[in-house]
Amino acid sequence: MRRTLRRAGARAALIAALPLTSASAAVIRVGVDAPTPQAAIAQAREGDVVELPPGTWPGPVRLDKALTLRGRGGVLDGGGVGTVLVVDAPGARIEGLELANGGDDVGAPDACIFITERATGALVRDSTMRGCTFGIWVHQTRDVQLLDNRIEGHTELRVADRGNGIHLFDASGLVVRGNRISRARDGIYVSATEDSLIEGNLTEDQRFGIHYMYSYRNTLRGNETRNNVVGMALMESLHLVVEENEALGNERNGILFRDVQFSEIHRNRMERNGIGMFFFSSTENSIRANRIAHNEVGLKIWAGTRRNVVEENWIVGNRQQVFYVGAEDQVWGESARGNYWGDYVGWDQDGDGVGDRPHRVDSFKAKLTYQYPAAVLLLHSPALEMLSHLSDALPLLRTPTVVDLSPVLSEVSQ
Repeated sequence: MRRTLRRAGARAALIAALPLTSASAAVIRVGVDAPTPQAAIAQAREGDVVELPPGTWPGPVRLDKALTLRGRGGVLDGGGVGTVLVVDAPGARIEGLELANGGDDVGAPDACIFITERATGALVRDSTMRGCTFGIWVHQTRDVQLLDNRIEGHTELRVADRGNGIHLFDASGLVVRGNRISRARDGIYVSATEDSLIEGNLTEDQRFGIHYMYSYRNTLRGNETRNNVVGMALMESLHLVVEENEALGNERNGILFRDVQFSEIHRNRMERNGIGMFFFSSTENSIRANRIAHNEVGLKIWAGTRRNVVEENWIVGNRQQVFYVGAEDQVWGESARGNYWGDYVGWDQDGDGVGDRPHRVDSFKAKLTYQYPAAVLLLHSPALEMLSHLSDALPLLRTPTVVDLSPVLSEVSQ
């Protein structure tokens, strides 16, 4: 899987590095050599450069040749109707362009930039989009690169009526890197997309920072999602690599994964979220070396989540470490090392760095406060403390919980 992604990234990087223009390529300046952007494209030949100087230039525009459309201070304005720029040629490039004022039809879909199935190997770099329903829509194509763009959602619309900052549909071999996306519906929406890399993006102030659906063999690395409703929502997907991302200050979940299988969720940082990590009906995943700290709930584990390897995570300082719903205990740490728990009380008499007794998460209090929220006022009362201790010995009070057989006593390297 990693070899496939490396090939896809290398192929896209090679496409970006190849010179599109030749020594004989012309530079056509809108307003000087042609009256409008569309007229300049009609005049240009393959490999030419069309430049937009300062000013506001009318859209919509269709780029149907393998040339470069470059901003030199100009704004391509859609006039509030439809899609501002349709990219419909293999190898076309958009560089340093500002686009604004598209239509508001989510179903059309209206976008600042729509990349068609013909536009294999297209590049959009260092461009700015605002006031469009969707920022960039990539549709049923491959090897597209979206690099270092700035996208702001259509803030005059309700959040439910906005589109996504970057919308990827039925595509493959994509590289989405270094983009900053805010105030859209979802920052980056990934649907039925395979063998792609999403890396180093910042998404903030929207519903889902990054949202995966029905997508396979993708890597999600080094992204930051903050102040969204959900940082990263990974759903109905297989063979994902989710590593070194940060989910900070999200209202509900840092990382949510539902019906995800055969994936690696490693070395991510989830802090100050409602729930750090939410597992739902997900199996056969490796969840290792993540930092889950200072959330309202550290881990929420629900319905059918089994057979995951959960080891070497740093789980500390959460108001409630774990909330678990299941018919039987969830057992972790069956190999040599489990997880580091900030509330583990135990000892290490043989000095191997692993606690000599398992860590059984206090499920009695968690279940009680979930069913009766007002009980939180009694959490430290003598009566509730006594019942909590008795729950380990009395089957009547015991409820299924998470049991870590090998809790580590030194902080896992983060």
